[in-house]
Amino acid sequence: MRRPWRDRPAAAETPAPARTAGGPRRPPADRARASDRSLLGDAIRVAQALEPEGLVVGTVGNVSVRTGPTVHVTPTRTDYASMRARDLVMVDVATGVTLGNGVPSRELPLHLAVYRARPDVRCVLHTHSVAATAWSFLDEPLRPELEDLAYHGIDPVRTSPPAPAGSDELAAGAAATLGRGTVVLLGHHGVLTVGDTPQDALLAARVVERQARVAWLVRGAAPWAVGVEAAVVDGAVDGPPAGR
Repeated sequence: MRRPWRDRPAAAETPAPARTAGGPRRPPADRARASDRSLLGDAIRVAQALEPEGLVVGTVGNVSVRTGPTVHVTPTRTDYASMRARDLVMVDVATGVTLGNGVPSRELPLHLAVYRARPDVRCVLHTHSVAATAWSFLDEPLRPELEDLAYHGIDPVRTSPPAPAGSDELAAGAAATLGRGTVVLLGHHGVLTVGDTPQDALLAARVVERQARVAWLVRGAAPWAVGVEAAVVDGAVDGPPAGR
C-alpha cells in the first residue's frame, strides 16, 4: 500500500543557478573569454580608424592587445579595412613565439618590450601621424602649450633614441623612455601609445598629434606642412612666406 503523500520523504532539491539582473551568472572562465573577444574586436575597430583619422597611411602602424600570457598583434602588410579579429596573430609574451597562423607585424619586438616592462598595459598602438612624427626629429620633449597633455595625464612626451624599424634597439629604447608613461615618440620614426583598452591608446594618439600641431604653430614653423589648411582659409594664420 502506498504511503500518503504527506508521509513520503521529501525529494532533494537541486539548487537553482545563481542569477543576476541580466540572467544566469556565467562562470568566471566564460566571462574572461567574452572579455577577451571584446578586446580583440576593439583592437580591430581601432586599427580600422587609423587611416581615416590620418594617423597612418596604408598598412603601416600596428595595434596589439594582451590577454593573459599572450599578445594578439595585427599581421604584417594587411589592409586594415578588411581585417577581422581572427586575423590577429597570437604570440607568447615571454618567449616571442608565434602560437598560431599568420605573420605578425615586424614591430612585434616593440610591443613585446612594452608588455614585458609594463604588466599594467593591455594595449599598445604604434602610429606614424605627421606632426608628432616630425617632432620626433627634435631633441626635446613635447610639452603642453595648451592643457591637452596635462589634462589627459600624458605630460611631457619624450623621444626615444632613433633606431632601425623592427629592431631590438628600437624596442628597448622605446620601453625605457616610456617608463610609467602613456606616450613615447620614436626618434625619427613615429608614435607609440599604451592603454588599458584600444580606445584609451587611440585617444592618447589623437591628443599627442593635436598637441604636436599646436606646438609647431606656437614655434612658428610652417603650419601648412602639418595640415592646418583650414586655419589658413579662415584667416587664422598667414599663408606661406614668399620664397619658402
